[in-house]
Amino acid sequence: MNNTFEWSRFGMVVRKDFRNIWQNAGTTLLIITLLPIAVWLLWWAIAGVKDVPAIVPEVRWCFIAGVVILAAMVTPSRMYRTCNLRQEGIYFAMLPASKLEKYLSMLLFSVVVCPLLCFCGSMVLDYFLTLLPFGPYSKWLWQTDYLADMMDGYRALVSGQLPAEQTRTLDVLVSTVTPGKMVLYGVLSYLSTVALYLFTTTIFKKHKVLQTILWTWLISFVLNIILTPIMGRMMLSNNWMFELFSTADPAKSLNIAYWVATAWSFVFTTVLFWWASYRLKNMKY
Repeated sequence: MNNTFEWSRFGMVVRKDFRNIWQNAGTTLLIITLLPIAVWLLWWAIAGVKDVPAIVPEVRWCFIAGVVILAAMVTPSRMYRTCNLRQEGIYFAMLPASKLEKYLSMLLFSVVVCPLLCFCGSMVLDYFLTLLPFGPYSKWLWQTDYLADMMDGYRALVSGQLPAEQTRTLDVLVSTVTPGKMVLYGVLSYLSTVALYLFTTTIFKKHKVLQTILWTWLISFVLNIILTPIMGRMMLSNNWMFELFSTADPAKSLNIAYWVATAWSFVFTTVLFWWASYRLKNMKY
């Protein structure tokens, strides 16, 4: 098949992948969705021994975010684990659709569908656990005090009730760490995670998630050993990098650091998505 795109064929591939979710990845996604129960049980057991506070909604939102990220990590290797195998992958290669349509369906299920299913399941699970008259969930998910605390801090900042040093720090953060920037970087970080595990699905033949984690850790460890002293020397040598990240202008330093990290995340994500598609396009079965 070539790289043409036709909505009818693409719809058939999407429907086929949707019907195969439970067969290919259902058990794994269900286990991931139910992971917060382990924390709930552990917390409840500890509460039976000594007095501990309830798990606040902010922490539970972190649990749900972790479930979504885990789902995005395992979906490519579970849903499309045979796409790079010489014999088993023939079924994937012979689907009556173009390679572009099959790859777009892979992206749709890895980025949106399967993580969204786990997100909805986690919300239902949290609601059920909160309904119970016992356990560490005492508030609903939407009863978070985070937004109220932020508004109180903002009012104190505007009215000048905070110490001068704290006011300067908050002014820098408010001027540089905007909601739009946070959302952009969060989306790119999420997509980079999907891109990494989708790419390694086309590389590794067995234990794809585990091998990806181990190789990522090893590469990061080696890069840290090599780059940390180099970056330290460059920062201390009073050159252009020291000027860019000078503490004399913390807002400028934060902005530079943010845009460097964002640009790197964008390039990393784009390259891995392209590389995964290139490998699938030229895969030999």
